[in-house]
Amino acid sequence: VGVLAEFEGLLSTYGTHTHTHTHTRCALNLQFLMLFVFIYLGSLVVEVPLPHDTFALLPWELREEHLIRLHPVLFNIGINQQQSLAERFGDSSQQERLNQQSVERLKVFCSSLSDDLLSSLERSVETRKRKNVEVLWLAAKICRRLNGIRLTSCKSAKDRTAMSVTLEQCVLLRDRHTLSPQHFSRALNCMRREGCRLENVQKNVGSRKFAFSGVQLLTFPKLYRPPDGSYG
Repeated sequence: VGVLAEFEGLLSTYGTHTHTHTHTRCALNLQFLMLFVFIYLGSLVVEVPLPHDTFALLPWELREEHLIRLHPVLFNIGINQQQSLAERFGDSSQQERLNQQSVERLKVFCSSLSDDLLSSLERSVETRKRKNVEVLWLAAKICRRLNGIRLTSCKSAKDRTAMSVTLEQCVLLRDRHTLSPQHFSRALNCMRREGCRLENVQKNVGSRKFAFSGVQLLTFPKLYRPPDGSYG
């Protein structure tokens, strides 16, 4: 069947977005971390070298170098102040098309899904609702149910991403580890005020505060707003 890879985007649809990249020399020996990409029958193939002990744990088909098909889907919901501008004065149709295409890909991949999660996701995508983050929550839940790979990122991968990652952590604590509803907000704020995401911010920009302003956060969905004192 292959592996589902679900990408969660938090980018706004305001303005134009471009992409460039460059190459740099690596001074470290990353023998077991290197990814080798090559072309096979017109498709990109990513080869992941593994240590001997790890490789020995794989099913025999994979040890015989059979290919694993990857099924990528991308769901994007802009949540910042620029998305507010896009929804009022711009165009979010590309986001809508992207999310709808990903729903169709998911339907093909998990046609045997035994519950109504997929139908809920499809209805949520079709709902004309501003900053409909329920799309992201349902897509993440389906991906976990299917043992897929989850990746989350915003533009800088440190601020909005931190809000999404900590929210997902609290959801998992609630759904799988009996975190009570009355303690949900407290745990969420604790992760954002004291958790490792601030270490990530510190290493990136030299400050232990998320790069939000109070006015900017007024445009964010409530569950994506950090506690007072953790931003500035």
